[in-house]
Amino acid sequence: MPVQARTLASFFASAVMVAAALAGCAKPPPPPVVEAPPALPPHLGPPPAASCTVAPFHVADGGTAAISMIVSNDGGYCAATLTTAAGAPFDAPLEPQTPAHGTAAVVQYNHKTSVEYVATPGYVGHDAFTTELIIKGQPGYTTLNVSVDVQPVPPASAKSS
Repeated sequence: MPVQARTLASFFASAVMVAAALAGCAKPPPPPVVEAPPALPPHLGPPPAASCTVAPFHVADGGTAAISMIVSNDGGYCAATLTTAAGAPFDAPLEPQTPAHGTAAVVQYNHKTSVEYVATPGYVGHDAFTTELIIKGQPGYTTLNVSVDVQPVPPASAKSS
């Protein structure tokens, strides 16, 4: 065997041995990255308030309605639920006036639109906000003027010993 052939054969043999030795040192691939689930919609975030009363109301598509809520400030939400005249949820909300002492959200679920309010922790008193709801393909908005009476959390009942 000529010298060049032996040198080349020796080189390949050495390369194969080095590759085999390194294969034993190889690290397994890292586990796949698992992303956190998306944030839950507001109505699935806080639980319902312990006390929430919404006065009955009616609003025609493109009309205006006054909605009155009474809610206990326990961190839960109070909601007014409605649909369009066709029985479908509204397509999009606008909030031209936000509440001063809480947060409002408009969510769609179960083929309905829910206008939800959560009071700022510790706040007791009156709050208000306006929401305009859009029906795709129709001019104008359905306007909801929401008035909220935020009540203190009732004291826990005394336990008898």
